[in-house]
Amino acid sequence: MSNARGAGQAGTPEADSKFSGGDADTSRMRWRRRELVETINELEQCLLDTIETLNAAVEARDPYTAGHSQRLRRVALAVGTALDFSKDRLDMLATAALFHDIGKIGMPDSILTKHEPLTREEQALMREHVTRGAEIVAKFPPFRGAIPAIRHHHERWDGLGYPDRLAGDDIPLEAAIIGLGEAWDAMTSARPYATALSLSDAMAGVRAGRGKQLSPVVVDAFWEVAKRSPGDVLPSDEPTAAIAKIAV
Repeated sequence: MSNARGAGQAGTPEADSKFSGGDADTSRMRWRRRELVETINELEQCLLDTIETLNAAVEARDPYTAGHSQRLRRVALAVGTALDFSKDRLDMLATAALFHDIGKIGMPDSILTKHEPLTREEQALMREHVTRGAEIVAKFPPFRGAIPAIRHHHERWDGLGYPDRLAGDDIPLEAAIIGLGEAWDAMTSARPYATALSLSDAMAGVRAGRGKQLSPVVVDAFWEVAKRSPGDVLPSDEPTAAIAKIAV
């Protein structure tokens, strides 16, 4: 049997018109709209794959941060869900979490993999990754909604963060969520210059940061997730019962 489409084969504009009884022009428009949506979805996936490849290249340069963005994404989505984010908002939050450090793509290895504390000059250069990341993502229209979270995920509730020293509710909520996820992953992961904290100490660190470094709303949502569904925030090598006891 031939695989070529005939004039009245199902799935074509002609078939839609014939079997639905609708106007041929309307059927053609519906068909073209469907094809356009599929093409746009394919292009967005290609863009997503491109940025994910760049992001993987950043993490591959520093073995201590391998998997960081995926872990942060998991925590961010759990907190966003607890805050009743819509599906579209959760999708953009996930994008921001995955690409929050994309601006490090141009950072020299001497800074990214340095085991000693950074000098003031190196700190200033490292801090540029948030604005660089926002500029990179701005080149991809489907993901521009993630720019505020990427640019501001190092702001602090007390106004002592960067790059714009935003404070309190002026910090985009998505950025505040990623900021908490960043702090949590830093505390629970081993780094060249620091060992991972115990779960008890890490949870105490989150609690201590409430209203100082971290948004109270975000900390409270994180705490609820830790009690209700500890596996959503727990480092993968820890038993869920461990954090459940601490978060009570």
